[in-house]
Amino acid sequence: MASAATVQLTSTSSILGDYDHRQPYAFTPTVPSNNTVDGSNATPDDLAEAIRLAALCREAFNLLNAEMPNFDHSKSYTADEILSLPMDIIRLPDELFSLPRRKSARSRLAVAVATLLYPATHDTAVSPVIRYDAARVRLRAWVALQRKHDIFAATKRNGHSFRGLTGGAAPGVHAPVWASRILAQGPWDPSKFPVSLAGTKAIPMPVSVADTADLAPFFNHLEHGGTHELDEASAGGVAQHLDGGKGEPFYGVKGAEFRKGVVYQDGRMDLCKMVVGPDHIGSLMDSLRPNPFVRHFLLGNNIIGPVGAQEIARFIREFPERMDTWYLAGNCIDATSFRVLVDAMVDSGAVTNVWLKRNPLGPAAAADVFRLITQTKNLCTLDLDQTELGDAGIAELFRRLAAFSCAVPGRKKPPLRNIYLNGNGISTTAASAIAAFLSSPACGIASLYLSCNPLGDEGAQVLASGIRQATQLQRLSLQSAGLTTDGAIDIFRAVTSHPGMRMLDVGQAYATLDLGQAWNYIQNAAAPVLCELLSTNQTLEYLNLGHCPITPPELREIDAAVLNSSLLYYSADSILPDPSRNEPIFNPSADSTMPELHSVSAPTKDDKAIEKAVDAHLEANVRAKFGIDMTYTRFMDEELRWVTSDKTDVRKIDSVYRNRDASFARRKQQVLVKDWDSNDDTLDRVMNARGPFCPMRKH
Repeated sequence: MASAATVQLTSTSSILGDYDHRQPYAFTPTVPSNNTVDGSNATPDDLAEAIRLAALCREAFNLLNAEMPNFDHSKSYTADEILSLPMDIIRLPDELFSLPRRKSARSRLAVAVATLLYPATHDTAVSPVIRYDAARVRLRAWVALQRKHDIFAATKRNGHSFRGLTGGAAPGVHAPVWASRILAQGPWDPSKFPVSLAGTKAIPMPVSVADTADLAPFFNHLEHGGTHELDEASAGGVAQHLDGGKGEPFYGVKGAEFRKGVVYQDGRMDLCKMVVGPDHIGSLMDSLRPNPFVRHFLLGNNIIGPVGAQEIARFIREFPERMDTWYLAGNCIDATSFRVLVDAMVDSGAVTNVWLKRNPLGPAAAADVFRLITQTKNLCTLDLDQTELGDAGIAELFRRLAAFSCAVPGRKKPPLRNIYLNGNGISTTAASAIAAFLSSPACGIASLYLSCNPLGDEGAQVLASGIRQATQLQRLSLQSAGLTTDGAIDIFRAVTSHPGMRMLDVGQAYATLDLGQAWNYIQNAAAPVLCELLSTNQTLEYLNLGHCPITPPELREIDAAVLNSSLLYYSADSILPDPSRNEPIFNPSADSTMPELHSVSAPTKDDKAIEKAVDAHLEANVRAKFGIDMTYTRFMDEELRWVTSDKTDVRKIDSVYRNRDASFARRKQQVLVKDWDSNDDTLDRVMNARGPFCPMRKH
């Protein structure tokens, strides 16, 4: 008879943790004197390791059998089922995943462990090994599930998602992070997820005011009539030719770049993010007085404050026909200082576009915005993104615009063509006023940007009535506006018969979470209306549905309708699984990974065919519009942005500084800091500054 170990049953807290009421067993072997465990020779080291592993296995067997007597190691588990397993109660040592097997290089050790666990009645018995192997497979399967459980739990705990998890993205979804966030919200319910009607806060990006020495060379260049050209004294010293003489990336426009500041060949002066602040704005304006070359003033995120607004207004009054473009985003301009700017701008015939994003104008500025729109002779583009006008302020502005009558002697139709109203808290009240103006004969708006506003379905419904009347409207952006299927259908039907609409965007904004806005949630019921829109409207060139809860089969129906459309660009990604595909499962006895990461998400032959057909159709439309030599890649690089934006005015505000930062951020070479330090009093100092006080100032 083979030698056997005697078993002593004792409590083992190392496996149980804090579960004192349970009594799994460890066993203490009595070592045989002849050093044989299984009838064959075993080294002392093998015997010692066999005794240790046998004790470990027995404890694990007892715990698993006590807590999960019906555990089926051969079953395939979904991600949700794995997360529901009681891993906090049953926690097995990870090394049990690699117990010695009978048919392996460690077979002698496997037989030794088997004989200790299941003593045989005679020397040639094989039942101990068979019983051990069956038990080993169960333990290995549980540890495999344990590992998966830890990964899934950590994924959810860290705020991420995993395809197949409830609340996360399903298998086959191409953008699991987007999908999990949108699905977590579902159709927007304002009572459960309220969005402020005051709009998002107009706070500039965190910056520090520049040193005098860094700005002085650029100011000196401007003051002496400097252009994009450099003299021999400046070139290679305090300044250089932009991008080594290649000029502005992509466009090739020549420029002179200083440590802080660029002048371009087309008359742009670029100090975006260089931060003159209230300290140096007076000197900047003084340096521009003798310089007629600069016509486009780019001063984004320079926190000049009320002092800066007054300095700019003084410049405009002195030189009303000088500047075409005023890019003043992120400059801490409030309602009072904005009024001073408007007083000057309304007398300027040169101004064509004004950009005021992220300035805290507030609802009190509505009357002055109205004056700017109706009295500035050539104002075509106005950016009011994130200016805290709020639903009330926007409603007041558009009520005034809707009441504006061109029949009054001396009045002309406002020249405004493009207006940006993203992130202003626009809801039903403001949407009604906007719709009234869109229906007015005084309205000439061609581009209307209303993303990141709590419009919801009611707001979309009233807006749709105005869209039908605004035949001159060409671009409409409604990203992350809390639309659900009903509201989207109203918009789609309004666009279906529209004679001039070129762009419609009902996707999701990248800044949705940062701005605390609601995702759009457009479902299958909108698909037939979309198909009708695409088949009927032959002016639409751009359609973005973004990440949407329309199932893949329904999206394929929309794809088919795209083949009959005039679209140049189309984007739609389902955040839902394809119901024709199986849910991903994990078999702990056979699998090492969840198979959906590769096999489930792979497109089918039909998917590839329709995708290829859509791509070919879009490319054919592009060539029909831009010429046979226009490739689709070139179209995306050169022309797509002018489908979604007005080329004349948007090109005037291109900045190498903003573009560089955005490029670095996309490549993860730079982190864009979004929040000011709680101890930083810069904004308070800017808002309370009194000028002029700059030591560089000469006038």
